Amino acid sequence: MSRQASKLMRTQVAAYRFASRATIQLWILGRSCLSVGLAKLVWQSLLGIRLISMDGGLFWKFPDARGKQAIARAAQALLCATSLLLILGDVARADQSPERVERLRYEVSKDYSYKLTMVIDSFVQKQAQVKDASQLAMTYDPRNVSFRFVSGWVEDADGVRHKPAADAIFTRPSAASRDAPGFVSSVTTTVVMPKVTIGSHVHYEIEETAPKMPLTGFNPIAWLNPFQNASEHVVIDIPAALPLAVASQGGFVVSDTSTNGMRHIVADVRLQGVSARDKEQHMAALAEFEPLFLATSLHNYEELGLLYYRLNKDKSVVTPEIDALAKRLVGDRKGIDAARAIYDWTARNIRYLAVYMSNDAGWESHSAATVLKNGYGDCKDHVTLMQALLKAAGIRSEAALVDWSDRAKPLPLWSPDEINHAIVYLPDFDMFANPTSPFTPFGVLDQGLSGKLAIIADAHGEVRHTPEITPETAQFVTEGTIHIASDGTVTGEATATMSPSIEESLRSVLQDPDENNRRMDRKLRGTAEGGFGRLDTTDAYDTDRPFKLTMDWHSPYGINPEAGALVLPSPPNFDSMDALRAFLSRDGQRRTPLALPVRDLNWNYRVTLPPEFKIATVPKNVDVQNDVGSYASIYERKDDQLIVHRRLVLKLKEVAAGSYKDLERLIYAAQNDFTAIVTTSDTRTNPGPKEVNVDNGKSHS
Repeated sequence: MSRQASKLMRTQVAAYRFASRATIQLWILGRSCLSVGLAKLVWQSLLGIRLISMDGGLFWKFPDARGKQAIARAAQALLCATSLLLILGDVARADQSPERVERLRYEVSKDYSYKLTMVIDSFVQKQAQVKDASQLAMTYDPRNVSFRFVSGWVEDADGVRHKPAADAIFTRPSAASRDAPGFVSSVTTTVVMPKVTIGSHVHYEIEETAPKMPLTGFNPIAWLNPFQNASEHVVIDIPAALPLAVASQGGFVVSDTSTNGMRHIVADVRLQGVSARDKEQHMAALAEFEPLFLATSLHNYEELGLLYYRLNKDKSVVTPEIDALAKRLVGDRKGIDAARAIYDWTARNIRYLAVYMSNDAGWESHSAATVLKNGYGDCKDHVTLMQALLKAAGIRSEAALVDWSDRAKPLPLWSPDEINHAIVYLPDFDMFANPTSPFTPFGVLDQGLSGKLAIIADAHGEVRHTPEITPETAQFVTEGTIHIASDGTVTGEATATMSPSIEESLRSVLQDPDENNRRMDRKLRGTAEGGFGRLDTTDAYDTDRPFKLTMDWHSPYGINPEAGALVLPSPPNFDSMDALRAFLSRDGQRRTPLALPVRDLNWNYRVTLPPEFKIATVPKNVDVQNDVGSYASIYERKDDQLIVHRRLVLKLKEVAAGSYKDLERLIYAAQNDFTAIVTTSDTRTNPGPKEVNVDNGKSHS
């Protein structure tokens, strides 16, 4: 073979390989008809070989007969490989094909009134998606916006389209307005689609029109579920002279141009290769990392505070009834003690309607006199009445607008969506108070309100931050004694005390004394010993007195003392945080930030053995420290007693994915130590067999 012929053949082989890879990639990544067309172009333009389809198959037509049989065999092998990859590609594509496509278009007028057109296409790929795709529910306040269902249909696998019946489109009072009549006037329009099954394509087109600028301005928002293959396309056409700030996170690509006096904003994001399987335990709030696009006509947070102030400044009028009540509550108290008395009464006596602040729920409070007369109200109403009572007592106060949730970081842009709750700020004491919670002590905020941006709603508007929660302000201490009898029965007594910041959830859960013994029994069922117990608490509603738990229990035949070793028993744990193992990842890795309760947990107790047994060996002390926190334990042997000190400190509200290993190390250190083994020795010369008549000493409790 000549050098030129050899060079030509090598060139052809390289070209064949390139064309083959191109064909496979085009076919796998695209739809079949488009891919075949592009593949034809690759083969014909590179090699002069025509790729033709006939009778459902693919065939190559070569320019001459040289090497035709060899190349044909190679082509057939390539076709088999391509077909196999195509099948695998279809499977892979099923995981990455879009489940939902949304397109939003805002057309904004010179006064910020607007029309929103929303087109939603859902592609049902599994049974779990049928219910959500089968209906669309839009909640809105008809005083502010109107809603119109433009069109919708369900296309089945055969291409047949089914439209919803006229009576499948209906409007009812929203759930919020049913739960809080007189506070929320929103309605919900629901569209129910027919014949939705796996393989259906469901299409909705709706319009929302705001004939005037909303109370809090123009504030579009769009987001994607980070665990769904989907895309979002947002267009805002607005006069260029109108102020509008925009921000995004999580992969949104934003373009912002102006032409002929109109500003054209486009925001796009697409998620592929994600799945609900990617969800993790105890994830941080989705709003912190999901794809999110925000825009607002507001200039800053202070403008939002000033707007609230102007709406509600005349609501906290001191009427004769309010003045008389304030005098009765305060008595001869002064300053912060007087404020505490007013807070306590408001939190305990005004029933809370859980209506979160939003454009639908409104930003305007009822008057203090109305709230007092009704005896109930939402967060704004609690704040207004408390402000009126404080005013009657000569104490200054302001409303503070905050976010009450597990979100640890503010949104990427000042927006009304940043807040959902109102509390009271007392500037003379630099103190925040949450009067909507009857179980939270005065001046205390739980973790959901700690370290949050707070918009002070006064005549000037001010942005502050609520105090951050720390391990020092989130302590939970359990102290007690455990006795092991000769027959293996375990009895114990313990108390638990806690910092005010973590009392709220336990006061709420344990407010009914008639249920607490059963709660104690359920806690004991989770231990190796089992058993039955009694739990008493101080008055859950008396928030001026520290909340304390007192417990005792017995576990018949809970331990076999003659076994020579036992797992060290512990008092039941009533701290409200989830079990430690719930914070672990199944593969030892973390992909999303993890929300963590800040805590300083302490266990101090004694374990006493029966007189005929002695402690032979005790567990080793443990001391683990890192950036997430620490775990330490100390074991002291004293005569027939083992004195136990354990402490777990969690310092962070949120653990970054890259720091997960530090948290994992702490949890495993604690879990391993919680199951520590103590060995014992029998001091009797000839101990006889001990009769145990209940399943070899095992308890059924």
